[in-house]
Order: sequence, then structure tokens, then C-alpha cells
Amino acid sequence: MALVPNGLAIRRKHQQTMISEDYMSIDLNREMDRVKSKVFMGNSSAFLGSLMCSLHFSWDETIPTACTDGLTLKFNPNFFMSIPIDTRKTVLLHELWHVAKMHSIRRGDRDPKVWNEACDIRINNDLEREGQSFIAVEKCWKDQSVDNNGILCEEQIYDLLNQGKMRKPTTGSWGDQSGQGDLEETTEISNVMKQQIINVVAQAVQQATLAGQAGTIPGGIKSTLDTFLAPIVPWTSTLYQFFTELEEENYSYKHVNRRYLALDMVMPGKYKDESKLADLAYFIDVSGSITDEQVLRCNSELKYIQQEIKPGKLTVVQFDTEIQDIRVFLEDEPFDKIEIIGRGGTCLRCVKKYIDEHKPTAAVIFSDLECDPMVQPKDDIPIIWVVLSNYGFKPTFGKVIKIN
Repeated sequence: MALVPNGLAIRRKHQQTMISEDYMSIDLNREMDRVKSKVFMGNSSAFLGSLMCSLHFSWDETIPTACTDGLTLKFNPNFFMSIPIDTRKTVLLHELWHVAKMHSIRRGDRDPKVWNEACDIRINNDLEREGQSFIAVEKCWKDQSVDNNGILCEEQIYDLLNQGKMRKPTTGSWGDQSGQGDLEETTEISNVMKQQIINVVAQAVQQATLAGQAGTIPGGIKSTLDTFLAPIVPWTSTLYQFFTELEEENYSYKHVNRRYLALDMVMPGKYKDESKLADLAYFIDVSGSITDEQVLRCNSELKYIQQEIKPGKLTVVQFDTEIQDIRVFLEDEPFDKIEIIGRGGTCLRCVKKYIDEHKPTAAVIFSDLECDPMVQPKDDIPIIWVVLSNYGFKPTFGKVIKIN
């Protein structure tokens, strides 16, 4: 492995590191910033730039070259400083595309080493066709002999490697002698981590779309996101059914029943109220009993409501024993993930008080409901309870949806 040139060394920064004390003068983070700036100026800058800002970077001498687990990018400082700056950009782009393509969570039960090889070949083939530099890493994992037009996906390359129809790499990911890949091999990625990776990529796609660069995002990323972001709760059918049932009970003297006018009788008429979603309040339980996984699931469900159901006004209210945060999203306003504030106990009195005072047209309450039941609000406001795990909950009003 090449060493840092004489006279060059590394100064520690406020960043998780595993670097020997011998290096004292080079600001590695500044060197990394130089490389990041090249990514910001390149194609897919909005998408990859947003991705970079959401990931954690660290220096680690215990790894041969570079690697990622989907949320953290690690670089060996010796390797990083031994290659030209244009090749450093290639390595950074490579690791970013691992995250963007969600390789860590797409692996499934495939062999980790072969899956890593397939993913590396896919990324490096693309980077080579783009004209990125591979000086000093020429022996890295890439193979244009079969995939010469870039149409093979990682899963197809994996199958070809297993079938012996593609040449299997004999080195480490970046042509080193370690034989190691650059995707951290964990036995199983937790559901929380999977959702975090999905959210990071989804946010980057959103930023690119807002910047007018949606066309620079590979279609495979969008289709993969659509698969992973499919909500558990069938909101479209659930809300449609819920509000349709309510519509059948709506009578008002503002809509006179014309059948009785001939009899000189003024009777209330039934009408279809299309404003049930004009002002939807979405209450999120952020108490200590709510797990990180449940919070991430809530974000996915909430994003689906905003993008697909399109309420005229969506008010997101975080609560534990009191209201902790309120955010308002108007129709078609971009939705980003909700940062959780709170983590106290759970009490629904603040929810009832908010409903009584603000009178939303409908309310969704997302909670494990490990607390005393809520008294029905003063006005007859439609309420859907999205209950987490507490299957014994039986409200006296509203519709219940239970999520495992």
C-alpha cells in the first residue's frame, strides 16, 4: 500500500477517526472538501450533493482503501493521499453511487462478496464511460467485455458472475492486494437503518427535482425507491372509504331537500362534502415509547399522504405530554422528513385541546396509545387512529388502523 508522501501528514478534525498520531500537518478534511467541490460541479450535482450532505465521512486506517455501509463513507488516509485528485473524485463518486443505488439493502440473501463485485462493476463501468479517471486504480473491479452498453443491472451481473460468464475479480475493490470489497458485510441490516438509507436517497431525489435536475437521476433509483417506499397503510382506499362513509350522513339546511318544497316543507338535504381533506391534521406521538423504526415508518406514511392524497392543508403536530412542534404544508408544497422533537410521556389531552381550538376538517393520530383514552372532541371531526402495536386499543369514536 502506498504511503503518504514525505513531509505530508494529517491533522485531526472534529470527526470520527482512526488515524495514527504520526501525521500532524495535512488537513485531510480540506483535501476531501476539494474533491467534494468537484462533485458539486459535475453532473447530478443536486442529487449527489444532497446525498453527500446527509452522509457521515470518516478516516480509518484499518480498512484497505474505502468503503460504505450505506450511511457512512470511510476512507483510508494513506490510500486517499496516494492517488491523484481526479482519481479521488472517482472513488468518492463510486462510494456515493453505492448509497444512491441502495446496494446495501438490495443485497438480500445474496453472497456479500459476489454482490459487492457486481455492484462495483456496474458503477465503475458507468464511471469509465463518463470519462472519470482511474489512474493508480486500473485494477479495480470493472468489466466492459459483457456489459459494454450499460444495460445490465447489478442483479444480472451477479448472476453472470455466479454462472462463470463474467471474469471474477482477483484483487480488492480498488485493485489492492487485500481482496476485500467496499461494501461493509453485515449479517443483516436493521429495519431502522434500511429506512434511514431510503430516506436519505428520497430526500436527495427531491432536492434534485426541485433544482430542475430530475433527468440526471438514473431511472433505476426511482423505481427502487417506489418499491421500498410503498406505505403499509393503503391510504388512498382507507381515506376514500372513511370519508365516503361520512358523506352519507351529511345533511344541512344549506342544501334543501327539493322533494319537500312542493309540500311547503323545508327539510335538510343530503350533500357531498368535498372539503373533508381541506385541512388535515396529522398528530405524531413522539413519546419515549415510540421506537426509531416507528418514527421512520411514520415519515413514510406521512410523505405518501402529502404526495398522493394531496390535502389542501396538512398540519403535522408532534406531541408527547404536550404539543412539541407544528409544521404546516400546503397542497403541492415539498415534504421533507420530520425531525422528531420530544420523547417524554404520552397524553392525549393536548391533542383534544388542539382539535377543539383549531377545528381541522379531519385528523389522523399516529400513536402506540400507551396512555389514557382521549375524550371525544366537541365538534364531530372525523378521526382515524393509526395504532402501533397496541392491539387492545378500542376507541369509542373514530376509525382504527393497526400497524405491526
